[in-house]
Amino acid sequence: MKNRIFSALAVALLTTAVLSGCKKDGDSSEPTVGTVAFEVENMVGAKDVALDGTAYATASGETFTVTTLKYYLSNIKFSKADGSTYAAPGEYHLVDAAKPSSTSFTVSNVPVGNYTGVSFVVGVDSTTTKGDPLALAGDLNPANNMYWVWATGHIFLKLEGTVTSTNPAKALTCHIGGYRAPYNAIVTASPSLGGATLPVQANHAPTIRLAANVLKIFDGPTPIALSTFPTAMAPSAASVQVANNYAAGMFTVKQVAAN
Repeated sequence: MKNRIFSALAVALLTTAVLSGCKKDGDSSEPTVGTVAFEVENMVGAKDVALDGTAYATASGETFTVTTLKYYLSNIKFSKADGSTYAAPGEYHLVDAAKPSSTSFTVSNVPVGNYTGVSFVVGVDSTTTKGDPLALAGDLNPANNMYWVWATGHIFLKLEGTVTSTNPAKALTCHIGGYRAPYNAIVTASPSLGGATLPVQANHAPTIRLAANVLKIFDGPTPIALSTFPTAMAPSAASVQVANNYAAGMFTVKQVAAN
């Protein structure tokens, strides 16, 4: 009788252990995604952008002021050393130099791992910008004054100010947009992490600190003379030139903080 009781207990304990082990093996409670934070510092050369009439100089010595600076960062993609990438869906962020809160944002649900590169579109992809304006919300909302109703599309970057080195001074109006050839101004920036690794984990959010240097709009691969730069308020060859310049060097990574 005792042997039967001991046998029954042994079987019960073994069954419990097996079930417990199976539950642990099948339990995927360990988080597999994390968050990446972005912080953007708007600059003109080595100085922070000021919207108060402060004059800045280009490499050629021309001077200008900035009263408005806005741009979209979207379609953010993270890459690993093995060449694999993760494209974060639905990321559209409007950075406005007049609104400090807009210069920081987070990207959620990034698969955990060590990333060695980042890229993003400066602007809005054609599929999204061609969508129904009434369906656009948040940063994409036309009410943000970053949308051409007449052209059905977003303004990717808006820079306004005054060219003060001309006589008389003239308005600086730079509204960049357009997604149709030959004036497609959708460009991708891929600032180097400088050899750093972006460690995405579930228990903390690493931070990418970006610098956005306005001077690179004019002092890029194709230098632009402010004295002859036309007013840009529609898709044009000048808009494409500006877009290619800011894609090439406006954005740099100041720091990758593992936190």
